[in-house]
Amino acid sequence: MKKAYLLEKLNLDLLDDAKPNELIILPRRFVINKLKERLVEKNGVLFDTDIFTFDDLITPAKNEVLKTRKIITREQEVLIVFQLLKSIFKGKTSFENVLTYEFTSQVIYLLNLMFLESKDYSQETFKVCENYSFLKELFERYKAYLDQNNLVNFSYLQDLAIKLFEEEGLELKEYSVAKIAFFTDFRCDQKRILKLIAKKIIDIEIFIPFFDDIEICIETAKFLESLGFDTVFSTKKEYSSNKLDSRSCQIKVYSYPNIILEINYLVKEIKKDISERKVDFDKIAVVVPSMERYKDALVQAFSEEMLPVNLSCQKSLIEFGFIKFILELLEFLGGEFDKQNFERIISHRFLNKENADFEILFTKIKEINLLELEQIEFVLEELEFFANLYAFEDVIENLTKIRRIFNRLKRIKNEYDKVPKPFVSWLEKIKKVFEKLGITKEAEFVNDIEFVKAFYQLNEIFEKGQEELKVFDSDFTFEEFLDIFKTILFQKMVDISINILSGIDVLSIQDALGADYQKVYLIGISDDILPHSNSEGFLRNMRLKEELMLDEIKDFDYIFQKDLIHFRTVLNSYDVYMSYPRYYQTETNKSPFLELEGIEEVPVLKSYIPSENKLTYREYKFIKNVNVKDTEKTCKTPQVPEIFHIKDRELIELESCPLKFAFKKFDIDEIEKEEKHFLSNLQLLFSCIQKMLLLKEPEEVYNFLISNIRYTHNQPVKKLAAFDIMQISLEIVKRMNEYDIKEFIPQNMKERVLVIKKMFEGIELQLFPNFVVKVDDEEILGFVKARRESKYEGIDKIWLATYIFELDKIAVIYLFEDPRFVIYENTRDPLDKLNEQILDSVKGKIQKLSNIETYQKMQSFKNCVSCEYSHVCILF
Repeated sequence: MKKAYLLEKLNLDLLDDAKPNELIILPRRFVINKLKERLVEKNGVLFDTDIFTFDDLITPAKNEVLKTRKIITREQEVLIVFQLLKSIFKGKTSFENVLTYEFTSQVIYLLNLMFLESKDYSQETFKVCENYSFLKELFERYKAYLDQNNLVNFSYLQDLAIKLFEEEGLELKEYSVAKIAFFTDFRCDQKRILKLIAKKIIDIEIFIPFFDDIEICIETAKFLESLGFDTVFSTKKEYSSNKLDSRSCQIKVYSYPNIILEINYLVKEIKKDISERKVDFDKIAVVVPSMERYKDALVQAFSEEMLPVNLSCQKSLIEFGFIKFILELLEFLGGEFDKQNFERIISHRFLNKENADFEILFTKIKEINLLELEQIEFVLEELEFFANLYAFEDVIENLTKIRRIFNRLKRIKNEYDKVPKPFVSWLEKIKKVFEKLGITKEAEFVNDIEFVKAFYQLNEIFEKGQEELKVFDSDFTFEEFLDIFKTILFQKMVDISINILSGIDVLSIQDALGADYQKVYLIGISDDILPHSNSEGFLRNMRLKEELMLDEIKDFDYIFQKDLIHFRTVLNSYDVYMSYPRYYQTETNKSPFLELEGIEEVPVLKSYIPSENKLTYREYKFIKNVNVKDTEKTCKTPQVPEIFHIKDRELIELESCPLKFAFKKFDIDEIEKEEKHFLSNLQLLFSCIQKMLLLKEPEEVYNFLISNIRYTHNQPVKKLAAFDIMQISLEIVKRMNEYDIKEFIPQNMKERVLVIKKMFEGIELQLFPNFVVKVDDEEILGFVKARRESKYEGIDKIWLATYIFELDKIAVIYLFEDPRFVIYENTRDPLDKLNEQILDSVKGKIQKLSNIETYQKMQSFKNCVSCEYSHVCILF
């Protein structure tokens, strides 16, 4: 049975039923790796299914050729061809200026095709016009040179290898079934191999994209029919992806003024799809026409939005085995501590089953010269203390995960010492490490498809190693053992290709064919960056192509048709988002692919980004820096939302720099401000004050402090800190006793939250006291002032409580000035000039913050000294 299924949709589902002793041929290594993952996931192990490219299939024959010949390097090839050209053109003045780099490279391209076509150019039937007759002579001379020196280039090697099969010098491996998929067309050498397969294997299925209005598809179908294939035009579910109901759903393409805007919205679209659970993170691909053009912009945008991106997929998945990870882990465990190695190993997704985010830990240890693993434990304890102190729930949860991973690694590292041991003893030690990580044949974690095959190989070593490796009688250091262990592992030829960078795949459109994505984001599809023919100069001469019978010289129309097949197949096979940048608006409107498919274009104006009501700061920057004003009324700049309430600390930030506050308030600036806590152990101070007011013994208070100070492990430092806290507490308590205070109640820590609200200039303000003190039955709100007095004090909580909230009494704890504790009464005297000016200034700023027009001004101002934003701060 020989069948060719001509499909509009392609997917790996077509090859899901692959079985042992079958041959599968795919065009690109990226899709081969995807299929390997799929089969391992389905069957638990990658059995003896040969998944090859056409080139891989003839590797045995290539090896035979290479027993007598050597591959010529590209540098040697250029040099030899150049010398031969000089000898041919010697004395011919019309060719004096021809021997350029461009000319030579095109000639080498032609020579390679002539080898690949495997034609005998010595025959008289080949009559080439005078201008190109040198090619025939050059080919004969070059072929003679390679034969005399036992050399081959890629194409000649391909030709000789296929001839070994054609002349029956070698036999293809016995296969019961063959499946060939995802080729848009077949090269000349691939056609020769396909003919051999068609003769050798009875049961062959071919799955290729087909559109009846594209010439390449029709020619490919005719070729397959000539080999005896029955063609089936199938739309059945079993032979096509059914993730899209039909092509009737309207596809739009967004056109942006530049790449930055295009990628910015791409990131937003991806995050939106993931958050709405429309797609799985590992089922996304971003298709670009040029990796170099998009690489830097993609990396920057994705890193700013905390999305991992895998740019390696254009070539193929990273060829990185499980064995390499194991060996790196062992070297780390058995060797000296290395900070970089620690960061890489501990964040590896295999060790990190908890899915912890290590950013907090890495930031903390960045400036520390770590020598011991134990020092990281101290850093973790300090982070946990601060996280608990300020009730950062998300941080606490993440630190718990990190702690579990760290403990796992620490326990394993404790297994190692540097005393020489017999080889089998080291092997036992390694096995225990693997078992602690859950790496055994019976372990649940084996279900991680990328490691299954390697598990079986490793377990084979452990099972047989006890007997076979007893020949090693002498003792080995760990380093010596590891060297031998590596050799044994690599002799096993453990072949498993895995993608260590678990990011969003960024790849070419050819790689997307036949993969198993849920959604593909096609970007950069404008006409000016479509792939063009590499054929320049005389290679564009179609007469030359006909005379030399070189089918592989592709003209622009052929390349365009091939790209159109890729484009249509991706549209039919996946859910798709599309965009392109309008680089040259006078010359280019949009991709001709879009014209052909009738896809609706949505032009995105320079002042508009399709989004929700809230802007990110990056989007705001793009809009702000545009000099051209768009007049179309259909697109409006998203409105900055109104302020409903401002908290005390935010009002202080408003005084410091109104624009920076506005960005933070409106969710425009997503960069977290580094808050400097004026005293990390403020809660301890409050607890100490409470105990002293209750007349607890000094020794009891001291012991309480020593047991609860956790920001250091240094006992002398702990003692000094405890005495310092006790001294400050004592001074505060003495002053409290003068005011006859009986009770001191800390606020806004853990469960006790107290807020005072007041409408001011039409906006609700919120004030958060630090504590409450009781004098008789009267409760007085209190605030901590930790900053030393300066010439320009500005607003703080005490100023807010006095002049805006107009509290009758306030209590203040000063941490730097005497007295340490005081109660102020509001006398309701008229405001002095300075405070009146500050109050008027605050009113004005709040009113301007609610005015949307403030943020739409296009004037250019100098950067604000406080926030460094080139914007409206100067207005305030």
